[in-house]
Amino acid sequence: MSGLKSVGVSVVSSLFWFILQGCKPPAITFPSSPIRQDPSRVDFDTDNDGKADFFCLINQAGRIDRIAYDRNADGEPDEIINLDAIAPQHCRHLVIVLDGFPYDVVKEFYQAGHLRMFHPPAVVIPPYPVMTDLALEDAFGYIPCEGIEAKYYDRKKGRIVGGTWDYLAGKNEPFVKIIDYRGPTLNDAFLYLYPKAMFEKEINEVKRIWDRREGAETVVYLVSSAGLGSRMAKEGEIYALKRCEQLIYQILFETHGLVKITMFADHGQTNITCKSAKLDEYLKSEGYHLTDRLRDDNDVVLIKFGLVTSAALNTRNPAKLADDLVENDKVKLVSYVQGDTVIVCSKDGKARIKSTDGETFQYEPISGDPLKLADIAKGKVSGREILKLTADGKHEYPDALYRLWRAHFCLVENPPDVIVSLDDHYYNGAAAFAGAVTMASTHGGLNWANSATFIMSTAGKIAGPIRSEDIPLIVGKFFKRTFPANK
Repeated sequence: MSGLKSVGVSVVSSLFWFILQGCKPPAITFPSSPIRQDPSRVDFDTDNDGKADFFCLINQAGRIDRIAYDRNADGEPDEIINLDAIAPQHCRHLVIVLDGFPYDVVKEFYQAGHLRMFHPPAVVIPPYPVMTDLALEDAFGYIPCEGIEAKYYDRKKGRIVGGTWDYLAGKNEPFVKIIDYRGPTLNDAFLYLYPKAMFEKEINEVKRIWDRREGAETVVYLVSSAGLGSRMAKEGEIYALKRCEQLIYQILFETHGLVKITMFADHGQTNITCKSAKLDEYLKSEGYHLTDRLRDDNDVVLIKFGLVTSAALNTRNPAKLADDLVENDKVKLVSYVQGDTVIVCSKDGKARIKSTDGETFQYEPISGDPLKLADIAKGKVSGREILKLTADGKHEYPDALYRLWRAHFCLVENPPDVIVSLDDHYYNGAAAFAGAVTMASTHGGLNWANSATFIMSTAGKIAGPIRSEDIPLIVGKFFKRTFPANK
């Protein structure tokens, strides 16, 4: 019986794969493995005759800076192309944007000898709360989102708006208008159920879009990589990186090197299995009335949508709500606005963040040191300096002053009154989503694991750490034009 069940599952999986792929043959046909690899070069047999015909040559720094072809069929390179000698503005530009990739995983993959056509990855710190829409609006330098998610509390209307239909319509991701590919939102549910199949569908579609040659720059966003990370954690992330590497080798081979490639992600991932924090149950036990409109001082609006390690709440009494929330053992950090300052509290204490220009800050502990910044944030400090000092993987909350300030004052049109960063073992979100999958990883919170992601390019070296909002200027300088080109 178990054998029949296995066959049944296989048939269903094959049928689903056929439905996803249709009748299209795979666009990525490059060998999945080289026939030779050593510190000086990587050799590929692209025509399956048993001899190498395409070579990636590695310099002393360990980076692939030349490609070569065998033109006389002797298995050795004859024609050598210096990739660094080709100016970026003379090349087509492929930009691959992945959803949910921790910097540490990409760094480890790179150090193991992969993706060496790129300069080393740099740390990117996204806005907080750590959500795709917010991070990519920054990364593409486009317009602010209306809310933190597609479901949010509309201050003007005084009620919750949005939800699944707005998500499917892409209302909270305006950036889609200025890029070349973002898969149909209707597919997003499947990417968490069938992450590998969906990723294969998307990455082959990227190659087809590239082959259509419709512009000097092609920007693609692969939502399906989030499914791989959320369901399979690091294993899924490595799978995606290997497939991207295979695609990139094929494009280098087919374009004769006349391509520059940039790859980055929107945010990090916890890579920790998590379960519901059940904040609604906790708030009810504390005597709050959960609602979609604020009518009384005891009313609280809790947004439950994506399964993330953060939460957005609205209330008439944010200070009291924050004090109550921070007592919950699933809550790491709570912040809210008091006048023209941001108050942040945790079990380690409470502090005030002040700024008059959004670039320099004062961190004033009221009790304890919730952000663990007392030793380095003394007096008036530059947000950029705090970014540099805290985005090394050793500090729990990278770039915290700027990100918290912006979260409450200048990130979205409808900021919540209270923002919660949860322990990585817990998420907040819609029960309907929670029942569909087991979450092996997610994002949302202020800490390093949720936040830190990467950027790398073959066009030039990027010195990190940077913020997501720095990406348009940095990439644009490489190509001496606006990035993205469609903006």
